[in-house]
Amino acid sequence: MCLGVRLGAVAVAVALLASPAGADVRAPDAAAPELRPSLDRPPPDPQPLDAAAPPRDALDERVDAGRHWRLDTARGAVHVWIPADYNAETAAAVVFVHGYWVGVDEAWDSYRLAAQFALSGINAMFIAPEAPAAKWEPIAWPSLADLVRTVAAGVDAVMPAHRLVAVGHSGAYRTLAPWLANPALDTVVLLDALYTDYGLLGWLRASRQRRLVNIAYETGRFSDYLHRRLPSTRRVDGLPPDGLPDARILYVRTGAGHWELVTDGVALPLALRAIGVPQLASAPAGLPLGLPPRSDPPLATDAAIPLRLLERSAEFTP
Repeated sequence: MCLGVRLGAVAVAVALLASPAGADVRAPDAAAPELRPSLDRPPPDPQPLDAAAPPRDALDERVDAGRHWRLDTARGAVHVWIPADYNAETAAAVVFVHGYWVGVDEAWDSYRLAAQFALSGINAMFIAPEAPAAKWEPIAWPSLADLVRTVAAGVDAVMPAHRLVAVGHSGAYRTLAPWLANPALDTVVLLDALYTDYGLLGWLRASRQRRLVNIAYETGRFSDYLHRRLPSTRRVDGLPPDGLPDARILYVRTGAGHWELVTDGVALPLALRAIGVPQLASAPAGLPLGLPPRSDPPLATDAAIPLRLLERSAEFTP
């Protein structure tokens, strides 16, 4: 890649995230919630996927047509994927943060994140960084600005010029908490990640340009607390296959399951379609939500858990 293109990408990222020094504050970890069963328990054995999901080839073709980078950094691996018809002028940067009991490499493969991003059909650069895989691990990326600058320097693609979105599952709330201090962050998507109040109420009240999609399975306690104080919340029961309503603040209650929210290919693409990011002209509108069956067997539960967690799993108390 020529030096001019790389410097241009860095310049766009810096412009997107321009803020005073220290805008991303290294906040202390949020207070531990009283009940957090899925944070202290590894995922269940993988279940068979719905055979009625879209044909494998349809999504595979979109994933393969896009571009994927895996960056090795001092803070762990970072995966980046863009669709084939990505347009930086109207695109969003969407950062997905995994929860506990998995590392980013395992999450990228076992959650089939590229396929889920492709299924959303939105024009975005998708970024998946390393994050804590257990409650005792430090936050890998306390600064969202540093993460985006690292991506800009590591990929030979123009960075998105406008929107910045953070998506978090479960224990990802620890990483998202300090990111709220970044003024460029305009949208947060929570997949069963509201285990405690870590500043979302004030963040949403500070600007009517900010959006929240909160999908809750076992995090109803703090979700109810938050949304009672946000009277403009649009409440939805279940995961409607025809799409979520257009609203600045969405609160979705579902019985789909904590881990299924990031493995079944329904909740994540559905939420991404609801955040006001333009759809691509080639978006797979005719494909139903849900991931197709795998041709290769999914990893067994223990194989997907980083070795460092297995070695210390005796320290967990349900």
